[in-house]
Amino acid sequence: MKIPASLSFFCFLLVVLNGALVESRKSGNNFRYYYQLFVFGDSFADTGNLPKSDLSEVSRQWYSPYGTTRGVQTGRFSDGNVQTDFVATILGRYRIAPTTYRVAKRFGDPAGMNFAHGGAGVFEVPRKVPTLSQQIGYFKELIDSGIIDKWNIDQSVAMIAISGNDYIRVANMTSEKEMIAFVGKVTSEIAKCVKRLQKIGLGKVLVNNMHPLGCTPWQTRPANYTQCKTMPNMGTFYHNDGLNKKLNAAKSDDVYVVDLYKAFSSIVNPSDSTANPPLVARQFTHKLKPCCRSSDPDGYCGQVDDDGKELFTLCDNPENHFYWDDVHPSDAGWDAVMEQLERDMKDFLYP
Repeated sequence: MKIPASLSFFCFLLVVLNGALVESRKSGNNFRYYYQLFVFGDSFADTGNLPKSDLSEVSRQWYSPYGTTRGVQTGRFSDGNVQTDFVATILGRYRIAPTTYRVAKRFGDPAGMNFAHGGAGVFEVPRKVPTLSQQIGYFKELIDSGIIDKWNIDQSVAMIAISGNDYIRVANMTSEKEMIAFVGKVTSEIAKCVKRLQKIGLGKVLVNNMHPLGCTPWQTRPANYTQCKTMPNMGTFYHNDGLNKKLNAAKSDDVYVVDLYKAFSSIVNPSDSTANPPLVARQFTHKLKPCCRSSDPDGYCGQVDDDGKELFTLCDNPENHFYWDDVHPSDAGWDAVMEQLERDMKDFLYP
């Protein structure tokens, strides 16, 4: 019997769709489809929420040399992709990250929504961008208004990326007691926000721990990018220890701490990592020195003077640099980090 053309096409479509689902599953029969990804936090996750304006430190991500690996400036703090893009891939979205809140707040996005703003923290920061709690407030408002559907929230994933903007002041703290007290406030606020997302109904919550702050280029520059600073890394230790205890993630099926500290350390500070460093670390000729460097320690990547003269230097091979600028990993850096984390994240998402 001859199968009608329309039925043949339908069968073909089912095969294609099933193949796409297989690609996004961990293994075997344990696939679970997550409808949407909702992202909260700062520039590690922001994919364009800060609006484009005249070139400044706040808007630099919309100007060259940002986006050079992608070939276009998208508002990401990188030469290419950021963490959100790689998480979207892990969820089977083939690097189609959810649309930003700035763009999608009026109509929504089937893939989810990104509320992260560069420069954000759990407390108000000088740039006056929305705090983590305020971003979650925007999310709740869109659910209440019907722009984000309630029916699939429990089958969706949230990601929280808080990467140290609250700790700018910690870099200058000399009292360990003072530092520990402030770190405790930050981690408590993150834990409160996680519980709030769970109360709203999110099925799974991914929470970044803190990468080694003392190894970021803005900290290693005084030593000519040769060694990490101890005090900020001590703050990182207290942050991660407190976060683990407050989230109790080790005993949770719904909350997972994304171990950026271990993944970053295996590259930029291998002696301080329990991971096996050689292959991951060898990829980068420059582990602490950024690809894009401001001529002025107080300047920024992409800065120009009134005549348009560049006040920064740019490397020829971003893929050889773990860091793109004074704070953010390069596209290659993020790729190396997320490659280390992908298996464990999939084990959490697809048990």
